Amino acid sequence: MNRQTLGYVGAGLLVAGLFLPVVTLPFAGNVTLMGNGTNFAALALLVLGGISAVLVAKDRQSDLVWAGLAAAATLIYLFGRLQYNLAEMRSSMKELADNPFGGAAQAAVGAVQIQWGWLVLTAGAGILIYLAMQARKEAEEPLLKVGDEGGKSFMLAAVACFLVAPAQDAWGFLQSNPASAEVASDAAAAVKSGFGDAAADSGNSRTAEEAAYIRDHLKVYNLEARYFDSLLDGRVPGVDFKIKNDGARTLNEVKVKVVFYDDQDKAIGEQEYYPVLVTSSGIGNNTPLRPNYIWQQESGQFFTAKSVPSEWKTGKVSASITDIEFAPEE
Repeated sequence: MNRQTLGYVGAGLLVAGLFLPVVTLPFAGNVTLMGNGTNFAALALLVLGGISAVLVAKDRQSDLVWAGLAAAATLIYLFGRLQYNLAEMRSSMKELADNPFGGAAQAAVGAVQIQWGWLVLTAGAGILIYLAMQARKEAEEPLLKVGDEGGKSFMLAAVACFLVAPAQDAWGFLQSNPASAEVASDAAAAVKSGFGDAAADSGNSRTAEEAAYIRDHLKVYNLEARYFDSLLDGRVPGVDFKIKNDGARTLNEVKVKVVFYDDQDKAIGEQEYYPVLVTSSGIGNNTPLRPNYIWQQESGQFFTAKSVPSEWKTGKVSASITDIEFAPEE
C-alpha cells in the first residue's frame, strides 16, 4: 500500500469511526460520537478527516501532522471527559446505597461498556501522524515546523477544530441550569431517570400534566420486535419504533417501556429505553422532541434487549410511554 492510499485510509477511518459505537449505555444502547449531528466536537473531527483527505490529494503529507495531532488531542479530550463522567456517575450511585433501587442502579452502572469505535478513531489519527512523521523525516524537517503559508493555514484550521470540544463544554456549562448541571453524562441521566426518581417516590413520578400529555399527544407506532444482526453481539433480540409528538410542548426526555410476551401471550420480561434524552453532555442523542416532530432510529440502528428470556415469542411485544420531561418554556 503506497503512502497516498494509506493517507486516504487514515482519513476514512477517522470519519467512519464517528458513526461507530463508542459506548453502550443502560436504557439507551449503543451511542456514537456523531449521534444525530448535534455534537460539534464530532463535526470538528469530521472536518479534520476532510482536511486530511485534501492534504493527501495535494501530496502535502508533511502537513498531516496538524490534522493528526488535532484529531488525537480531541479524542484524548473526549475519552477523558467520558471517563470523568463515568467516575462521577459511579460516585453518585453511593447516594442510593441504602435505597431499595440501589442494587438495580449499580447493575445499570456496570452495564456501561466502552466500545470499539474508539479503536477505529485512534487508528485513523495514528496513521495520519505516522505519515506526517515519515514525510518530515525524509525531508529532514522538524516535526512541528509550520512551513509555508498553506501549512500555516492548515495548522490554524486544525487548532480551531481541536478547540471546538472544550468550547462546547464551556458553553454548555454557562448555559446549564442547576437541574441540568447535575447530569454528568447520558449514562448518568439514564441511571438517574431510571432509578433515582423512582426511588424518590416509590413508583410513578409523572405529574397530572405529564400523564395527560402522554395520553393525548404522544404515540408510539411502527413497533417492530425481532432478532437483529449485530456486529458486536451477533444475533440478538431487539426492538425498533417511532414516536410522534402531536402536542404543543417540547420534550427533553421520553421513556418507553417495552413488554415481551411468550407464546401464551403472558408477559415474561420488559425493557426501558430513552429514545429522547437531552443532557449537558454532547455524546449521543441530545435533541429534544419538538411539537409535530417524529423521533426514529438512525437507519440500521435498533434497541437491544439482551436480557429477554429465551421463551419470548418473536414479535410479541407491547410498547408504552411511561414518563416524559418537558423542556423549559421560553
